[in-house]
Amino acid sequence: MDYSESCLHTIRLIEKLKSLDTQNFLDFELINKAIYFAKEYHTGQFRKSGEPFYTHPLEVAYIVSDYNLKTEVIVTSILHDILEDTEATESMLAEAFGSRIAEMVDRLTR
Repeated sequence: MDYSESCLHTIRLIEKLKSLDTQNFLDFELINKAIYFAKEYHTGQFRKSGEPFYTHPLEVAYIVSDYNLKTEVIVTSILHDILEDTEATESMLAEAFGSRIAEMVDRLTR
């Protein structure tokens, strides 16, 4: 299932991940689900530039992919602000993404 709505930031990230994932290790369904969560939970939040806030975590994931191409790390980078800036909880993340990713996101939260 493709959770993500097409936008330039999503397309750019997914295209980069596909080009780097030469051995098909990444779980794109889980990555798309994380993008959907970021867009859904950051709805109504904007950056100082006026762009929707969810563009920030997608940019972080884009940068992180140069250093670590693991699904858990990419998903965590997409969700890194969700606990501190939205109504989402760690238990919600655990249910949707598993306890390991929820724990990783929680550790990144201020």
